Amino acid sequence: FLTMQDRNQLIRVAIVNSDHGDLANQFVNNLRSKEGLEATLLDSRDSALNKLDTDLFMAVIAIGPNFQKRVDNLAVADILYPDEGLLSGGLNSLDIEVICRGSFMNTEGIVRQLVFGSAVQSLAPYVTRKNRLAARIIDNGRATFGERRTAQEKSSPVKKASSPEVNGNVYQVLVPSYTVMFAFFLVNIMARSFISERDIGTLCRLRLAPISRSGLLLGKTIPFFIVSLVQSALLFVFGRVLFGMSWGTAPAGLIPVIVCTSLAATALGLLVATLARTESQVSAYGNFLVITMAGISGCFMPRNWQPQLMQKLGLITPHAWALIGYDQLLVQEHLNAAVIGRSCAMLLVFAAAFFAVGWWRFQTIDQPA
Repeated sequence: FLTMQDRNQLIRVAIVNSDHGDLANQFVNNLRSKEGLEATLLDSRDSALNKLDTDLFMAVIAIGPNFQKRVDNLAVADILYPDEGLLSGGLNSLDIEVICRGSFMNTEGIVRQLVFGSAVQSLAPYVTRKNRLAARIIDNGRATFGERRTAQEKSSPVKKASSPEVNGNVYQVLVPSYTVMFAFFLVNIMARSFISERDIGTLCRLRLAPISRSGLLLGKTIPFFIVSLVQSALLFVFGRVLFGMSWGTAPAGLIPVIVCTSLAATALGLLVATLARTESQVSAYGNFLVITMAGISGCFMPRNWQPQLMQKLGLITPHAWALIGYDQLLVQEHLNAAVIGRSCAMLLVFAAAFFAVGWWRFQTIDQPA
């Protein structure tokens, strides 16, 4: 059975075989055995295209009725030099069509290469046997392969077969990126909470209690800090349970990065809460700030995909330093503790700066706008 992680990484295609010959059936079976490809046989081209429009499949592979005739015209040279002979037209030379639509158009080139490679692999033995000399060479070569395989089995220990693991590196990047982005969305919630309590006079009444300004400020920010910690932890847990992502070779190293990121997010929320005077300003400035910082830091696109200038510009945001720490822990093969420590230190610097300005501005937040 396929897990959610496995299915998300498969290329789902529909195959329509209008030839129905032995060679066409062999080609279809070869396609269906490919790892990373989930192929479903359908009876008609129209039915396949209708399901393609609903995004049920990423592509339709249609084998035309002239497939066998096109193969019969091929010679050994066409297989050896596919770019120059009768196969120079690609899949069209074999009466095979690949159709992609909608959001999966970018997969068409991948599917075409995969289908063409499978076609050549399936057709090569059939075509080369037309030439007696080539057939004899192939038979001798296969016999040699069998002898080599037998020798290897005798010389090497028997290993138990294990199920192939699907590469989950994509989740090592996506889960931290969205974790960081959602952590800083706490800014809007925190700012609205402060403004609401200021407008209804709760902050004024709290000032009458025997609580210092620092104590009051900590009491208002700590609950949001705890929410941020729980949110981040849950995202990593769900990433592990639902998508099978790895927590790296040092899972305990995630804790300081999560804590420092939550501190920076909470401190930024305090800063915005003390600067914004109305909920409209929170919606306008808060969303702009959070989304812009997420965009330039690498939350929407992996940092190593960005130009060098953007990677350097992103370092002005706490998001980028959090992503650097997560990258070391979850993606890199060799753990660099110095990079992780520097990332946490920079996050603490951002947190201290945001908190200092927020604490200074907090003295005016209890005054109605």
